Amino acid sequence: MVTLFDRKIMKSNKQRRKEIKEKRLKKAQQCATEIDVYASKKIPEGAVLANRDVLTQHNDSPFIVYPKFYIDKAFTCKDCGSDETWTAEQQKRWYEIVGGRLEQIAIRCRPCRKKEKERKARARKIYLEGMEKKHQNI
Repeated sequence: MVTLFDRKIMKSNKQRRKEIKEKRLKKAQQCATEIDVYASKKIPEGAVLANRDVLTQHNDSPFIVYPKFYIDKAFTCKDCGSDETWTAEQQKRWYEIVGGRLEQIAIRCRPCRKKEKERKARARKIYLEGMEKKHQNI
């Protein structure tokens, strides 16, 4: 017998839209504070200068605001929920050397990134083994 407490309560479209708007507003406020920091003439202590020539090679959108410098950013790991810091040096390496897009940010801590990489490698191996068996049977 299914009771009201056993069933998953469905949200209306209006409730979901409200949650999405709140999430977007929160992200916009975070971006606004970051832009204020980047727009200031004074470079904060611990900041690492950005090489805009390299950034323009990897990011071709006309709507991107290229940073003058990188500052440490706090984030919460998507998987384990631990509070982490994406350092300015790590950002410089990601955006300028690796060629990451400026829209991308860190979402996982190092141990969780390693676990995710191993999970993807295992899944890829299983997939390729299955495809090999499939082609052998044809």
